[in-house]
Amino acid sequence: MLCGRMRRRTAWKKVSRRIGTVCAQPLLVFPLVFASTDTARAESGDASHQKTGLSGPDAMGAHTAPSGTTITEAFYAQQSPAVGVLYLVCAAIILALLLAETLRRLRRVPEQGSPPLAATSPIAVFRPGTDSVAILDAEARVIDANPQFQSETGLPLAKIRGRPIWALHAKGFGRLFWDSALDEARRSGSWNGEARTLDHGHLPETENMSVRAHNESGGADITFEFRSRRPFKPTPKPASSIETKMRDALTGLPTRRAMKAQVELAIIRAKAAHTELALITIDLDRFRDINSIFGDDIGDRVLERLANALRTVESSNITAGRIGGDEFILLVEHIANAEAVLNIAHDISTTLGDEVAVDGLTCRLSASMGIAQYPKDGEGQRGLMQVAGVSLCHAKAKGRGQICFYSEHMEQRSSDSLQMEIDLRRAISDSELLMFYQPQVDLRTGSCIGAEALLRWQHPKKGLLLPGGFVPLAVDVGLTTAIDNFVIQEVCAQIGQWKDDGFAPGKISINISATTLLIPDFASDLKATADAHGLDLSQLEIEVLESTLFPRMRSSMNTIEELRSLEVTLAIDDFGTGYSSLAMLKDLPIDRIKLDRRFIKSLPHDSKDDRIVAAIIAMGRSLGINVIAEGVETREQRDRLISLGCTEAQGFLFSRPIKAHDFSSGWLKCNRPHAFVGAST
Repeated sequence: MLCGRMRRRTAWKKVSRRIGTVCAQPLLVFPLVFASTDTARAESGDASHQKTGLSGPDAMGAHTAPSGTTITEAFYAQQSPAVGVLYLVCAAIILALLLAETLRRLRRVPEQGSPPLAATSPIAVFRPGTDSVAILDAEARVIDANPQFQSETGLPLAKIRGRPIWALHAKGFGRLFWDSALDEARRSGSWNGEARTLDHGHLPETENMSVRAHNESGGADITFEFRSRRPFKPTPKPASSIETKMRDALTGLPTRRAMKAQVELAIIRAKAAHTELALITIDLDRFRDINSIFGDDIGDRVLERLANALRTVESSNITAGRIGGDEFILLVEHIANAEAVLNIAHDISTTLGDEVAVDGLTCRLSASMGIAQYPKDGEGQRGLMQVAGVSLCHAKAKGRGQICFYSEHMEQRSSDSLQMEIDLRRAISDSELLMFYQPQVDLRTGSCIGAEALLRWQHPKKGLLLPGGFVPLAVDVGLTTAIDNFVIQEVCAQIGQWKDDGFAPGKISINISATTLLIPDFASDLKATADAHGLDLSQLEIEVLESTLFPRMRSSMNTIEELRSLEVTLAIDDFGTGYSSLAMLKDLPIDRIKLDRRFIKSLPHDSKDDRIVAAIIAMGRSLGINVIAEGVETREQRDRLISLGCTEAQGFLFSRPIKAHDFSSGWLKCNRPHAFVGAST
């Protein structure tokens, strides 16, 4: 209140001084009028004196006013009416100018001062400049905010009032951060901090923030003044096309083009100084899954997280850049030995390994890294970056979070992998992929109740390949969705063909990746495909690996519910090898769980496997979920499963995976119990 009164008094003092200045101007005008009148009168008097011959006191006496009249009366008595009217007109004009000037200056006073706060705010805090200011109540809700704060939030004041500060200040700080800052302000009266953020051009900047507590009454009615300030930056000129190509828009790091130039210069310096350097290529593990499941916005946040991790190791001899989608590179100059480079790679892995919250999702990132050294692995920019990429491919092939130095034998293996990728892309379009079917039987009757559709690749040179020989490659190069779409088309067409031929194949299971399952239009696309082939979707069962579905359980619920409405059933494949969460069995509408072959292999001789299988079967029965055992190869395994209460199975004991024609002719035409003749392996 005191600050407000002082500011208003100062403003009115300025107005008073300005009014006084304007009022004094007419007073300077009238003496000039009177002086000019006296001068004219004196000249007229001198002329008359000369005509009459009077001078001195006699002349003065000739013009002396009669006694008893005032000076004003005497003055007006000697003026003509026209002169009086002229004086009145001049006075009116001067008064009008005075009034207009006064009003104009009064209007300018509020514009030069600070905009007032709402009546509910006890403090006037706004001032022109780059400060972003807001007044908060005891619950951290916004009472008032200046135009800069409104501009940063993108909301008008009416929509800002009453909302908590952590929902408005879009710098990634959650409620815990603000609770801590406000508690510190309550205890000590103020809190000051510094935040490292990115500006609108995705360039790093420092933001100074402060919170001051105000409690004039001394009671619980406390308010906070939040203020943030960024360094003033003149409006940048539009970046040229060359500058745009040299700096990554998302992370602010140098692009591939810029890093090529940096590596070339570094090689020249190393050659002149007889020193060594290294390149570390870095690629986020399973980034495609993150992008396809959680969206591009979360993917961008993850990339920014990796870029920030690289900035922590940057120094005068280390330069970081982004050379591809999720691929980054570190240029390390003046290296002493390979161990020093390895330590830098481990530092990055450690930084990424910390749990990070991205929009409410807590995850632990990892990255694969490939390392190439100059001059041992290459003497030119192109060759050195190429071998660094080869070493990265081998690191990814070994698993998540691996680090590999380049070696010469990698070239041949990398070439083979590239050729395999080319062949796989061709196989999808040229119908080299085939579907085989493994019958599923009822253990009580031996009758066929359906089949699992299994993918094979008829390679023109390598022969028939099982999924383990090409599916991991498809995951790495982003071909899983294309393969899943092929499987859906082929199986739906085959079921439709069997239906037209008069066969009832039962329920057919297909394996779908979680990435494809979580595509927003997956359910509608599946229905369109089924309708095109006259297929009843209740004949279709979708199998998803337990280890891939559980981490995405929340994201997948909508799609699973849509599939349920279409009467598509859901099965969890390889149950017991991943998370084995009871929450998944409780929350997801699961119709069947598949016992992994690793538990079946040792039955009935391994007592631990026997107890695990018995527990899963009993749990499934109590939850109303069917249990099917896969990988059954002997009669002993079959008999033990029957004694434990398992009623469904598949495996070599009944049949190997076979072609569609063999399945229909051997299992669907004669839908009666089959003799259990073990298939040779």
